[in-house]
Amino acid sequence: MQDEFLTRTAITAASTVVVEPIKHIINTWVKPKLEEIKQKNQINEKLEEYAFQVFSEYLKRTYRDQNNINVIALGLQQVTLETTYIPLTIQSLEKKERITLDSYNEAFATKYKKIVIEDTAGMGKSTLMKKLFISAIQKNVGIPIFIELRHLTEQNDILDTILENINPLHGIHNKDFILEVIDRGDFIFLLDGYDEIPFQHKAQVTKHIKKFISKASNNIFFLTSRLDDSLYSFGEFQKFEINYLNEEEAFSLIKKYDSITQLDLAPLIIKQIKENINGESFSELDSFLGNPLLVSFLYLTFKHNRDIPSLKIDFYRKVYDALFELHDLSKDSFKREKYSGLSSAELEKILMKLGFLCLKENVNDYDKNKILKLISQAKKSAYLKDLSENLILKDLLETVPLLTTVGLGFKWAHKSFMEYFAAYFIDTQNNREEILNNISNSANLTIYINTLDFYYDIDRQVFDKIFVYPILKKFISFIKASGINPHTEKDKLQYLELLFNRLFVLDYDETSIGSIQMKTKDAEWEESKGILVEYYSKRTSDIRTYSLVKALTGSDMALYQFVKDNKVETILRLLAGKRNKLLKTLYQEYLFPQQGGDTHIYSWENLDIKNLSNEEILERNLNIINIFGSINGESNIHLYSIDYFEALKYKDLIEEEMSIRDDDLFTNL
Repeated sequence: MQDEFLTRTAITAASTVVVEPIKHIINTWVKPKLEEIKQKNQINEKLEEYAFQVFSEYLKRTYRDQNNINVIALGLQQVTLETTYIPLTIQSLEKKERITLDSYNEAFATKYKKIVIEDTAGMGKSTLMKKLFISAIQKNVGIPIFIELRHLTEQNDILDTILENINPLHGIHNKDFILEVIDRGDFIFLLDGYDEIPFQHKAQVTKHIKKFISKASNNIFFLTSRLDDSLYSFGEFQKFEINYLNEEEAFSLIKKYDSITQLDLAPLIIKQIKENINGESFSELDSFLGNPLLVSFLYLTFKHNRDIPSLKIDFYRKVYDALFELHDLSKDSFKREKYSGLSSAELEKILMKLGFLCLKENVNDYDKNKILKLISQAKKSAYLKDLSENLILKDLLETVPLLTTVGLGFKWAHKSFMEYFAAYFIDTQNNREEILNNISNSANLTIYINTLDFYYDIDRQVFDKIFVYPILKKFISFIKASGINPHTEKDKLQYLELLFNRLFVLDYDETSIGSIQMKTKDAEWEESKGILVEYYSKRTSDIRTYSLVKALTGSDMALYQFVKDNKVETILRLLAGKRNKLLKTLYQEYLFPQQGGDTHIYSWENLDIKNLSNEEILERNLNIINIFGSINGESNIHLYSIDYFEALKYKDLIEEEMSIRDDDLFTNL
């Protein structure tokens, strides 16, 4: 009866390529669970058949959705995932492990069970999750469930979303039954975009997610996010980051776009990139080539005007220009007219305010009423009062495709466009310094970091005044107060540079490690942090005012990095991405050393540097760098320190710039 039902209902509308893998998933993983539950008389035959149907329909529907992607560089042309996917390599600083994910890796997933992939904008996190979903079905390794976390609210928790995804039309609301199925294991939950959960819901949604993960602990969980302090709540997850694409991988992606457009641009693009590298005329080229999204933009901008921009901000400007002037890819002579009749500058002005409004809410998921209301606010002008918001929306979906549809809703084609336009909106405001100060003091600074990355290139002088200058003053005062001679005591200077704003705990004491592990065994992450702080506060009370940012633990070691002010680390990371000379990147030279049975605590507020020998200082420097330093140049999350002598020069530069006034420039016109 059941096999006959499966044969009759399994994905008849889909191609055979989709049908067969999904039938295998249903027969291998779903059917045994339902039979076990049925034997306990917990479901009848009708409910069993119904469950088969909804799981089959969910898998076929989601397979189709995740296997098709809209590529901005191709004017949001929809292509299959395989045509543009480049295998991404992820690595763990803690585990010293690197793995290339060309498909779902069952051994890797089973080893860690709970994996968070944290990285910056455009590194391919969502694309990777799509690949894992498709591959999990093709390889028949479990029941994949894809969840976009931006849909979660305080009222609509993760289980509600799962029910809605699995069964959007039939209206099954038996949470206990679904939980019973999930509790039996073999599910692969792909939780995408933790950073896109709206501010006002994040605390409660995080609580709901953690509660669900605890109840469904027999399953595999992948979680993706941009850098977000709230991720420390998921302490049981093993953190991985995505490595930059190497040059060969970037060129391969360019060739994939060429195979779709049939324009034969790849040889010309690659030739110009190599010439720019050799001529050192492209200051951000390495980071562009390492980022899959920016590689796609390289293709788009070159297609538009046969040019490769030199800065990220110019890059996005040219992408907007290319999209506004977009010609049909299959008909190069056909240019789409704008429904709204707006010029490029007029539409850009609306996009600036729209981007800021969306960024302020930290929302990238809108129903039609919401997006039209936001567009209405963004276009607020007596000159545009008769212009229909619907026409602007139609332009943003079709002729200048910066927005895209998702089901019945709408979202930015990529969140980085929202952040780009928001940065320009800030710059157009008379009170921009006040706005930036508010962002600087925000508890949600990490949410704004990509906008600030753009703003750095728009107005570096104002950026430095608000964000960099206060850090430099504090850093230079710290070095001078130590009493060292920075010109002759190089090792001590490096130690101070490493410790600024930081506290390190290197614990190799078996009794200490055992005690902490016992106390934190069943504790939530926030509770675990409290236990750690309380335990080590007996050695240094300073630790109570620090935040834990890195934890490398094992049976014979417990290694932690704390920071005094998270904002400082966030800004340093941004500056490092800009290749600012202020920052030095510290690379590991060998695996971190074992330290016998001792516990070491190094704090910038409790230095005692005058009583340390040169040998002790050198040993501490090596310990910090070889434990917490960067593994290699492919990673985009590093250990940075401020260069003292560069800081002196940069502080003088900022002060000189702050003293320059243009008041007389606008007189006697």
